[in-house]
Amino acid sequence: MTEQIQSHPTDFTVEKHFGPFFASCMLPQDATDALIKMSDELLSDKLTESHGESLAGVIDKEIKVYKSDMDKAGVDQLIESCVRSYVVHCAKKHGFFKEEYTFSSKINSAWIVSQYENEYNPMHNHTGCDISAVIYLKVPDVKGRRNLESKKGKHDNDGDISFVHSAAGNRNFDVFEKGVMNLSPTSGLLVMFPSYLIHTVYPFIGEGERRCLPFNAVYRILDKDKNFLAGNLSGLKNPTFYAGEKPNE
Repeated sequence: MTEQIQSHPTDFTVEKHFGPFFASCMLPQDATDALIKMSDELLSDKLTESHGESLAGVIDKEIKVYKSDMDKAGVDQLIESCVRSYVVHCAKKHGFFKEEYTFSSKINSAWIVSQYENEYNPMHNHTGCDISAVIYLKVPDVKGRRNLESKKGKHDNDGDISFVHSAAGNRNFDVFEKGVMNLSPTSGLLVMFPSYLIHTVYPFIGEGERRCLPFNAVYRILDKDKNFLAGNLSGLKNPTFYAGEKPNE
């Protein structure tokens, strides 16, 4: 097994922008570099499996990532620890935390999205999991278009991910609740959110690649007597392709 990266994320926060709690942090540069290198190798490998048929995106290159890929890059334990931290932080903020509780989490699917000009992800959410997340690896420069062509904010969301909280209905904003949140990606940024949350990825125009590593995860909370309290009863035992044997290995 490859020696695991020992550095830690910075600026870890759990915030309630609207409705559910979000978590975000900046991965250490060595972890981001390792993921870019891993994704370069997977994207150039002709035997790499496409994952596009299972996804909503209107994007040509969406490929499966296996746990063995993450292990080889030395980032598996780092990412898993971020997921667990998200669950623990949320439990504490909801008053649902005791030292004797056991918090378990596991990634059950991951993939690389290599997005280019005019490609996009329509409104969707993720099923078969509790937590969804995305790590941004490469981000195109769209600031020039925003500055030169923006008219009444027309292009302000180029390349962004947008989250919609259903409790706010179709209201973008009122004095009680914000219904939509847009996020501009930055290389090395990890964002985690509840898997049921509706989100979309805007297209961009121009050169460059918007590359990211989305993943899904499950969690489970047990009391001191190992009784189930919250999370996913079966997901930890029955992961998807992620933990399986890679076909071309």
